[in-house]
Amino acid sequence: MKTIVTHLNPDQDAVFSVWLIKRFFPGWADADVKFVPAGETLNHLPPDENPDIIHVDTGLGKFDHHHTGDKAVCAASLVLQYIKQHRFIRRNSVDEQALDRIIAIVLEVDHAQERSWPDPTHDRYEFFLESILDGLKSLPAKEKGDAKSQAVISFGLTAFDGIYAIIKEKVAAESIIKTGVKFQSPWGQGIGLVTGNDTAHRLAERQGYATVAVKDPQKGNVRIYAHPQSKEADLTFAHREVARLDPNSDWFLHASKKMLLNGSRANPKMRPTKLTLEEIIKILSK
Repeated sequence: MKTIVTHLNPDQDAVFSVWLIKRFFPGWADADVKFVPAGETLNHLPPDENPDIIHVDTGLGKFDHHHTGDKAVCAASLVLQYIKQHRFIRRNSVDEQALDRIIAIVLEVDHAQERSWPDPTHDRYEFFLESILDGLKSLPAKEKGDAKSQAVISFGLTAFDGIYAIIKEKVAAESIIKTGVKFQSPWGQGIGLVTGNDTAHRLAERQGYATVAVKDPQKGNVRIYAHPQSKEADLTFAHREVARLDPNSDWFLHASKKMLLNGSRANPKMRPTKLTLEEIIKILSK
């Protein structure tokens, strides 16, 4: 049985190292995870002696960095380097770009550089994964020792599945926005996108677009967003117009008047509009 070994009470670097091995090393998806005191190895044997046992972030082996003093590496970055060297992922793919972005954050946190992030004492940082893992480890848990560490690993693996998925969406969204149709709305520049990528509209708003219209090419649904910080934005007129032009579709105007939805994950039963993105943009340009 293949086994991944890391230290008790694993931190984000250790968790991400385990995640990388389970998700990208061929034949390692179902590997057991075992724990040792930091710096030690399983059964006190050399860390890289057994090909069916991989030590990460402990034991001073090939996937540990504590003996290097190099702030440009962490355990997970060494694992990712191995993945790239052995071509377990395609070069320059969305997967590789996403992993590079994740490892950049994991590396910063592992070397305590997040202490210098903007507004470092703000409570928002307690919602970050490293802080959540620390919180879980500080709980008076029912489990102790290996069982408690296993619970942290289990949660962390699921969390990194979500992080990886959303970062991949973000990488794809950046390309989608570059090919979007720009237009002028009454309260600023807008952009129209044809995509099923749910991250694209949020990213476009963060990039400063005042209005974002998204048409799902598969489902046909349209979602329109005005920037939530805009004082002038009001999609009431657009709601009236789409209802007039396509009375057989379902639309929901949010109470803020800044979201006009023709279907969403929260309500997939809404009838999609027959209006094209070009027709939607024409309405929003009035």
